[in-house]
Amino acid sequence: MAFELRLFGIPVRIHLLFFVTALFVWQGFRGAEVGFATLPISLFIVLQAVLMHELGHALVGRAYGLEPRIELMLFMGQTSWATGRNLSPGKSILMSFAGPFVGLVMGGIALAFALGLPEGSLLFTDPEATPTLLQWTLSAFIFVNLIWSIYNLFPILPLDGGNILAAFFQLFSPEHGVRFARYVSLLVIAALMLLALALQAVFLAAFLAFFAFINVQALRAEKELRQAGVPIIRSAEDLLHLAYQALEKGDHETVSQAAVVLHRHAESTEARDEALHLLAWGRLLAGQPGEAREALDRLSGERAPDPALEGSVQLALGRADEAIERFEEALAAGPTELVVKKWVEAIERAGAYRHAARLVRERQDLVGPRALSRLQASALGAGDAEAAFLLGELAFPQAREPLTAFNAACALARLGRLDDAVGWLEKAHEVGFRDLGLLDRDEDLEALREHPDWDALRARFEA
Repeated sequence: MAFELRLFGIPVRIHLLFFVTALFVWQGFRGAEVGFATLPISLFIVLQAVLMHELGHALVGRAYGLEPRIELMLFMGQTSWATGRNLSPGKSILMSFAGPFVGLVMGGIALAFALGLPEGSLLFTDPEATPTLLQWTLSAFIFVNLIWSIYNLFPILPLDGGNILAAFFQLFSPEHGVRFARYVSLLVIAALMLLALALQAVFLAAFLAFFAFINVQALRAEKELRQAGVPIIRSAEDLLHLAYQALEKGDHETVSQAAVVLHRHAESTEARDEALHLLAWGRLLAGQPGEAREALDRLSGERAPDPALEGSVQLALGRADEAIERFEEALAAGPTELVVKKWVEAIERAGAYRHAARLVRERQDLVGPRALSRLQASALGAGDAEAAFLLGELAFPQAREPLTAFNAACALARLGRLDDAVGWLEKAHEVGFRDLGLLDRDEDLEALREHPDWDALRARFEA
């Protein structure tokens, strides 16, 4: 579960489990001994420190033309980029340093303030004494902002220090810089692990083990890709970009393969959901809608399925009514050629022509006249004359297509509205309809040929 907001125009998602981090800080600083007022203070300090840290990355990234997104999760924050991250090593170093820099400045100012008082009286330095609320708050603020920022500069991926190291290596080897940084990260982790065990720092040892796992998994993922013949990938964002390129080309094998690797090595719920979306597209392109449905069912629930994707899956499974609902969600978000095409197909399979006419009458910006004319012809072929006329009536003013007006006349003739049918044949003639053979042989116009105005109308078509 999470809630979302925007800061400086940047989308921020905060998971409720993020606040468990504050409980660890509160427990580690013996907040209960000082008073339960320290609990909300701890929540505020951790939230401000991590959020300001990620804003440092996000604002610098935006200055370089990226589109940042921030997510606060259990024990960590993460800034990702909507269009991928493709910066020079120098810019990457500056962006990676921006986050810890914020904490160093804020924690440094707080430390200078505390030390500027007589004998640093606001610092909590006696482990045997119980600090005052003000001492506890200031000490926690300095630790979370300053000390965490120093830790974050250790040369370990995925910490900022590790990202800085990777960018530095990329100055000399763009393709292998990240891999070299992972090997260095494992060496540093091994050294610090020995120190943590010697000091019985269990919490630190657990974090180091987690970072080691991430790096080992990433190295394995890169090896899998090389063995599969996929181009060298320097990051998960590179692989994601490759997968979407393959999706545009309809290369379901590459899409599915990349999705499986991304899901296996995902470091966040958002990344896992993105990989499952890709996997669903890959399975759908491969003609496996059941497996695509299974991939969507495995989503965390924190992100709704892409309605265009879910609609395509439902349509492939023969559930046209459910597909229509999903496609209309996608249309409301912004019509695209693919979504309009799929929506038309779903309407045809469900025979929901009158529903389509009602929807477009309310929202004429959703689909264009070409789609409406196709639906008009399909409705006429399916025997729904009323829907065929309504759809033609909506399509004709936009495109003024001769066949659209002719089909509207056929629909009206079926409905027994012969005078109106003559009027629509006149409109068809005005915009260029000249197919006298079709006019004479179309069965829908049989009753119209007894109309008093028929001979005069037909003569106009002959002229």
